[in-house]
Amino acid sequence: MTLPVCDPAVEAVLKLRAEQLAKLTAASDASEEIEVIVCRLGTEHYAVESRHLRAVQWANGITPVPCTPSYVIGIVSVRGEIVTLLDLAAMIGLTSAPAATSNSLARPVLLLGLAGQRSGLVVDEVLGVQRLKLDRLQPSLSGREFARGVGPDNTVLLDLEHLFGGGRFNISDEV
Repeated sequence: MTLPVCDPAVEAVLKLRAEQLAKLTAASDASEEIEVIVCRLGTEHYAVESRHLRAVQWANGITPVPCTPSYVIGIVSVRGEIVTLLDLAAMIGLTSAPAATSNSLARPVLLLGLAGQRSGLVVDEVLGVQRLKLDRLQPSLSGREFARGVGPDNTVLLDLEHLFGGGRFNISDEV
């Protein structure tokens, strides 16, 4: 069987088309759009991918737990499940939220949907849901591994997998 002789001009056009198609695939991956929950911590705005969350809920009746790290606000029962409440501001190095000294104080909580986590992140305010294009994020100036980038209105996109990775914030239920 003999192979057909290819014209160099045809071969050049096919090569150019292949390169253009490869660029289109890379560009479509880079412009991935994600849904995020935007919240306020102090005067700054942060976003968390909604795929990492089970729910957003107001928590009241918070029970402080003695002898825990400063980022642990306490525990609360959410639909019969005991959830550890974590201060997101303290976890990322911001000024910590005021301690929950009153059981009547209701706080917005982002209930985590990460595997093995029965935790909720306490924030100052939940601002809403947005869609972010990953290719439009600016690099974070902080250089922190849990900051994926900065979006519109200086909203920092947090990477919860990196934040909770490495066991830095593991809570042990054992005595």
